[in-house]
Amino acid sequence: MRGASLFERLEPDAPRYRQGCADEQAHQRVEAIKRHLEQVLNSRQGCSQSSPELGLRDFNGVTQASSDLVLAISADIRRSVETFEPRIKVTGVRYQPDPDLPLELNFRLDCQVQVNHKEEQVQIAVAMHGRDGYTRVR
Repeated sequence: MRGASLFERLEPDAPRYRQGCADEQAHQRVEAIKRHLEQVLNSRQGCSQSSPELGLRDFNGVTQASSDLVLAISADIRRSVETFEPRIKVTGVRYQPDPDLPLELNFRLDCQVQVNHKEEQVQIAVAMHGRDGYTRVR
């Protein structure tokens, strides 16, 4: 149960974590981090009274050039992850456009995660969907 967040442990229907081999534990840890990042990145800055800096800024109506906007979003993703997910260290955030999905902003986070008493390199994909406004973390 160690890999689950506090809120996941409080949910009666949440999947139970079991002790497994080192690879399973590492996978469970990374998946728990991804679920938490999805919650953080779907929060909007200023919407939490207890933590007003939680989440991403609202970029709707911003009049910056598209390349400046991508840099601003990248910086905001990095800030949010570094501030609200202490289990990982972000070493890079890269924008990766997908010509097949022009309304989606895709980013790749290069991170270091402490797994089984050593630092592991992990890549996390972040997709900000234009049609539904939801940010998915894979």
